[in-house]
Amino acid sequence: MSTDCPKRLGAFTLVELLIVIMVLIIAAAIVIPNIGSAADAQAMSAARVLACDLEVARDLALKTRCPHTMLFSSDRQSYKVVADYGEESYAAADEIDHPVVAGRTFEVTLAERNGMRAVSVVDVSFGGDDYVTFNELGEPSSAGSMTVQAGDTQIRIAVTGLTGSVSTARVSD
Repeated sequence: MSTDCPKRLGAFTLVELLIVIMVLIIAAAIVIPNIGSAADAQAMSAARVLACDLEVARDLALKTRCPHTMLFSSDRQSYKVVADYGEESYAAADEIDHPVVAGRTFEVTLAERNGMRAVSVVDVSFGGDDYVTFNELGEPSSAGSMTVQAGDTQIRIAVTGLTGSVSTARVSD
């Protein structure tokens, strides 16, 4: 009588398969909550762009000792930075040259920017106006905020009075 064990074929046992599946489930449970939606990323990108452009307008006012204004179009989907704003219409206000991109004026439409097609500005309010002017000391004409939205994600960009500091925060449901 032979005591040789039958040769094992190249298959996996049920226990080995269950262990692999459990490891994959644990890894997915760790990784998936950290992945945001595309709308989250677009809203965050738009909020960063707006916050940076507000800070640029403030810095230009400080540097040039001339008031600079971030002015929104009537549909709030475009904005421009202008010097010495005289409260003329959006179309009549002459935007300044972009301080970073040579040969381009400082007018932005978020939906035309790469990766921000689903973003819209849903609210702009600076003391009831759709613009904020930073004086030569960097102080805003009034405190206020704007809100961008992509999908279900809303992010508020706020400008504090007196200091003109800019902050962003997710709007809770």
